[in-house]
Amino acid sequence: MLFEALQISSEIFFRQPDADDMVICFDRQDALLLPDAAGNPVQLPQWQMVASALPESREYCCLGTVDGKRCFAVKGELEKVTLDGIGKFTCRQVLLTADEALKSVLCRGKKLLSWAAGHRYCGVCRKKLTPSATDLALICPACGEHYYPQLAPAVIVAVTRNGGKELLLAHNRNFRNNMYSLIAGFVEAGETVEAAAAREIMEECGITVKNIRYFTSQVWPFPNSLMLAFTAEYDSGIAEADGTELSDLGWFTADNHPELPSPGSVARKVIDHIFGW
Repeated sequence: MLFEALQISSEIFFRQPDADDMVICFDRQDALLLPDAAGNPVQLPQWQMVASALPESREYCCLGTVDGKRCFAVKGELEKVTLDGIGKFTCRQVLLTADEALKSVLCRGKKLLSWAAGHRYCGVCRKKLTPSATDLALICPACGEHYYPQLAPAVIVAVTRNGGKELLLAHNRNFRNNMYSLIAGFVEAGETVEAAAAREIMEECGITVKNIRYFTSQVWPFPNSLMLAFTAEYDSGIAEADGTELSDLGWFTADNHPELPSPGSVARKVIDHIFGW
């Protein structure tokens, strides 16, 4: 592993990295990273290793430091970029296979570049925004409005019954193939995360739950979600798919279950815990 953790900076710098600064380069859903012998993404390249291959149309954002060196996210067209020793990986592949340190760099970089791209002008007076020199914000020089990166919290819930032996899994119409996963949804304005968990279960499955407990979390930068995972126990009602988001659901055990989410996802982490794997 190249570093233990990203030390988040309180400032944001929209400037080109120096030659020995660490970088993660993005193009839509792809990123340039150094692979290990097995071809898995494991390290950040230095700016001098990739700069000459990237087109002039770039965007930069300082994420913080790793091992005392500045770390930048860079956005540019990577479609025709080929560099010896550097691989192009999908962001999902990195999130599902890389270590936590590299995941944090990817999530922060992708989020901040997306935020900056979507906040070029003030929503109040329409003037062009400028970066703050003291805070992680974009500021309108005309009216003084501040814009900060925002996250969209979402809940994902593992509902069990029969003493925890059975787990509720559902197939969402947007899922690949015949994969089944946990029930999930975004937290609404004015809603606690526990209330959101109970509401999503009722809306999509038609049952009530009890003993809702926080389990873990995962940043999911598509584009800015924070997944909050919970466990809950079945209380009452008959579980039925809503027919809108969910096409099917059922109660499953560790010995009898459908195709599950990929290892590395927060859903799979919770499922593995429930099934005792």
